[in-house]
Amino acid sequence: MRGHILYFHTGKSTFVDKDVRILEEVATTKTFAFTVTNKKQTPWLLLQQLFFLLRHFFTARLYVCQFAGYHSFLPGIFGKLLKRKTLIISGGTDCHSFPNIGYGNFNKPLLRKFTEWSYQLCSHIAPKHSSLWNCKYTYDSKAPDKQGISAFMPTLKKPLTFIPNGYDAFFWKPILNHERPTGSFITVTGGLNFPFQQALKGIDLILETATHFPECQFTIVGVPRYVNINVRSKNVELLPPATSENLKMLFSNHCYYLQLSMAEGFPNALCEAMLCGCTPIGSSVFSIPEIIGENGYLLHHRDNNELKLLLQKALDGYSISRGENAAKSIQERYSIQRRKDELTALCRQLMA
Repeated sequence: MRGHILYFHTGKSTFVDKDVRILEEVATTKTFAFTVTNKKQTPWLLLQQLFFLLRHFFTARLYVCQFAGYHSFLPGIFGKLLKRKTLIISGGTDCHSFPNIGYGNFNKPLLRKFTEWSYQLCSHIAPKHSSLWNCKYTYDSKAPDKQGISAFMPTLKKPLTFIPNGYDAFFWKPILNHERPTGSFITVTGGLNFPFQQALKGIDLILETATHFPECQFTIVGVPRYVNINVRSKNVELLPPATSENLKMLFSNHCYYLQLSMAEGFPNALCEAMLCGCTPIGSSVFSIPEIIGENGYLLHHRDNNELKLLLQKALDGYSISRGENAAKSIQERYSIQRRKDELTALCRQLMA
């Protein structure tokens, strides 16, 4: 299509790269990274973003924002002024509030205002799962019992299109001839430099529960060297952030994948691990129950005793076929082609 898509994100990631490649098939796509490492940078980045928007003033046909926040406010303003559509792809933190751990856009007063303004200004919202719009929450009794955009903005009315993440099953598949040691668990996390992250991703639960299963191996991937994690048992291995190739190898070497998050949007590592044949064990929050389906195990409450029983049940019931069924379910439901078809159709509609 004639004209440009302007795409705004808060940092490079695999899902950002995937979406940029998809958008490029609709129209020439110009990207702007609103990456904040220090809060004091925010005004400067807003100024840089303003100049970026002015530079593409006449050629911009569609504004696409990966998540809502500070970086989606000015595109919303420009969209209103120029009568151009603005699409927000909601993915998690922009739909959450967890005051007990200090997490979520709707938990931080100033960021909440920019998030609300962004949703009010935009033309269309494409959450990665329906639970990001509205859901009941029962996993952690300390958290609000309603989550999702409409839970915090009950009067907001916007067109919605739910488009899940998509995965390349030709890449994410088990490496042949790799043995999965009995009782091997793995999880992948990031952002452990933030104080809330260990609780958010359930790392604290894993560390506590690992002490009760000395015969098992627990691997936590994504731990930078400068981050201090209190490991209390020898059966826990901490690994630094890994490339996709290394992750595929690690998944192929483990029986189970743990996704014990308090909150998620549409967790990539969970789906990638399932494609590699890991049996999933996840918290019963947001998209996770739908992703796992009948192919794994769900933790219904953030409770160590409940988790111990669940892990023992998983160990007693392990079979290779469960991991194979998990892989097949992701292939059939969440292909990269599905996301490509649905996202390109939506963008063409908004640009028409």
